[in-house]
Amino acid sequence: MDGAVNGQQTSKGQSAKTGAASTSRSALGPRGKGLFGRLLQGLRSPPAALQEAASIAIASGKGGTGKSFFATSLAVALHRSERRTVLVDADFGLACDHLLMGVKPTLTLQQLLQGQCTLEQVLIKSPCGPRLLPGASGVRRMATPTDKDLMLFARELGVLAASEDTLLLDLGAGIAPATVLTMLSADWIVLVTQPEIAALVDAYAVIKCVAQLKSSAKFLIVVNRVGTPGRGEMAFQRLTEVASQKVGVELRYLGEIPDDDSVMQHRLGQLPLIATEPDAPTSLAVTAMSERLIQICGGLMPRTVPGDEGIQARFRQHRLFM
Repeated sequence: MDGAVNGQQTSKGQSAKTGAASTSRSALGPRGKGLFGRLLQGLRSPPAALQEAASIAIASGKGGTGKSFFATSLAVALHRSERRTVLVDADFGLACDHLLMGVKPTLTLQQLLQGQCTLEQVLIKSPCGPRLLPGASGVRRMATPTDKDLMLFARELGVLAASEDTLLLDLGAGIAPATVLTMLSADWIVLVTQPEIAALVDAYAVIKCVAQLKSSAKFLIVVNRVGTPGRGEMAFQRLTEVASQKVGVELRYLGEIPDDDSVMQHRLGQLPLIATEPDAPTSLAVTAMSERLIQICGGLMPRTVPGDEGIQARFRQHRLFM
């Protein structure tokens, strides 16, 4: 009898230990439990509302479309429209905005994400007004940012958005994961292309990739290096027809930039052309587009957003599905 009872107690003890062990291990595994925990965050009370800058991601399907030239020029134009503007060079590993803004940074996004400096230390006040968060150039590690890097980047974007009117994010060309994630997190996406078939095909690839993850993405199209007036709008019509038929995304036309000899004569390290030659055809086109952008995007001023819908929160939410 005693042996039987002891055997039953032993069996029960082993079962309890086995159950506890299986519970602690969990079929989800460490990665699954982390994902599950983040999903459960949505069941908690949302954080307080906050004032946040409008965010605009400036992207392109291929390199060489003039995306960074447009981003730096637009930053100057918005500053002249009395918008506190910060340009973030988010071309991880191949940054060049500092060359186009005429500044020489001693610290970059690389040191910021590694905890070697503060956000205020890395920000540079450009001679033309807008501040620049310079990116790293020729740094292989930064070309493929880790998950930790991206979350730290999102945190710094949230800090910037809380103190500025407009946040411009100059992204790398193409559809690298970090680039797409930043596009998904921005309020608007300005896609810079050219009126040639290769550039338009690559622009459509970006639209398709983003639309598959966020059908409500807001795209604005800029056509650069247009040789004949009106050809930019023709290129936009071709692009928007395909996009509406294939992925169901509505595009809006921001404008065209003429093929301008003054751009080719402009040297790296100089101030932006829009500052040195404000009456050049390119400068006038960018100024007109900045005014149109302000109208389309509701003034490009801070607005109140729910605490769980700020740029940092959007970055984290979209990260779950990348």
